[in-house]
Amino acid sequence: MENIEIVGILASVFVAVSLTMKNIKWLRVINMIGAVFFVVYGSVIHSISVAGMNTFVIGINIYYLVKLHRAKSKQDHFDVSMVNPAQDAYVQRFISFHLNDIKRFFPSFDPDLNTGTLANAQCCFILRETLPVSLLAFRSGSVDEIVILLDYVVPSYRDYQSAKFFFETGSRTIKTGSIFTATAEVPSHGSYLKRIGFKEIEKTDKGIVYQKKV
Repeated sequence: MENIEIVGILASVFVAVSLTMKNIKWLRVINMIGAVFFVVYGSVIHSISVAGMNTFVIGINIYYLVKLHRAKSKQDHFDVSMVNPAQDAYVQRFISFHLNDIKRFFPSFDPDLNTGTLANAQCCFILRETLPVSLLAFRSGSVDEIVILLDYVVPSYRDYQSAKFFFETGSRTIKTGSIFTATAEVPSHGSYLKRIGFKEIEKTDKGIVYQKKV
């Protein structure tokens, strides 16, 4: 009986963790794993209500995961919208709302739009079905080089699709260079850069420098 109690505890843990997920796909996947454990738990203790209810939960999760997969398989429409951060009120609201999360990936980010990280930088929103899901800021570096100062994607859209669009297609809009350089201050940012095709070129006191040619 002790072993089956462990299964019940695991089920509760998975369900609880799922409720903390911002990404709806992972919320349903982890919630479904918890439901599977509950079905096993309910079956062993002969609780039809526990096993039956969680079988129903598994079905719901599968239904919405399939629906989500089909939606993702459709070609979303992306676009680039250039903005002036010092004059665009929405940029200021966007940064203020997401500031704590931005600093998770860009610890040295300074939100002051007149003197901080984005001062005198070029900025653009990546639009996904007209929704601003990503904010990029950059400056021209050496010949043909674009230095990425900020590449922030809102939590619900971190499936790499906006980055794939920008670095493969959308970057043609800015027409300022063909070599992107970015510095990762934290490992999670470095992992993201490698995932979208950046290569590590050097380590500095500010972090690890990555580069990508387009």
